[in-house]
Amino acid sequence: MSSSLGLKRFYKTASAEQQGDGYVVLLDGRVVKTPEQEPLLLPTMGLAKAVAAEWDAQGKEIKPSEMPMMTLACTAVDWVGAARPPVEESISAYAAHDLVCYWDASDTELLSKQKEVWQPLLDWTALTFDAPLVTTSGLISIDQPEDALRALHNTVCTFSNMELAVLSAIVRTGGSLVIGLALLHGHLNVEKAQQAVLLHEMFQIERWGADEEAEQRHVNILTEFRTAMKFLTLSRD
Repeated sequence: MSSSLGLKRFYKTASAEQQGDGYVVLLDGRVVKTPEQEPLLLPTMGLAKAVAAEWDAQGKEIKPSEMPMMTLACTAVDWVGAARPPVEESISAYAAHDLVCYWDASDTELLSKQKEVWQPLLDWTALTFDAPLVTTSGLISIDQPEDALRALHNTVCTFSNMELAVLSAIVRTGGSLVIGLALLHGHLNVEKAQQAVLLHEMFQIERWGADEEAEQRHVNILTEFRTAMKFLTLSRD
């Protein structure tokens, strides 16, 4: 079965079971497939049960927006699995213009916060992956060392399809490969990662206050990160 938009609920029960070297989700005994009609083969029983629980929680209509584990699993199979090299390139490309490399030196207090939050991440990246990145002040693009970009690309290539789906979600949400790698390696928790991504926004909010749109964006980023890391944990256990 696929998770196509607009479907009425067509099954009574959802379950998970082992099949070969992996685990599948069953709807009334039939294996769930991805939107591209590939078998949704998952690496752990915990992840299969989590996806099955999302199917089981659906009402009269199937709402993919309420099935984040299923969405990430399908991304891993249909998008990452179908074309790994382009996916690896698209994720790695963020290192060339990483959020944490673009500082604002116009305000001494903000500069201090950047040094406090972003510099340790850059130091960690340099030491962990032998990938020292350079910083600049302002929005004008800066060239990064080729050796550093190559090292980060090689790191991205070491992840499994499931891990790459998670990394992609985090990097695209936060605009930073450095922060994404720090999350996947357990160097940051989701709250610290959110704070790093929103450093400039939070600085402005502390001075001028927040509006409803900004607050919702912050909640959405935290939710995205938590969902991605839950998926990662389940895919590894």
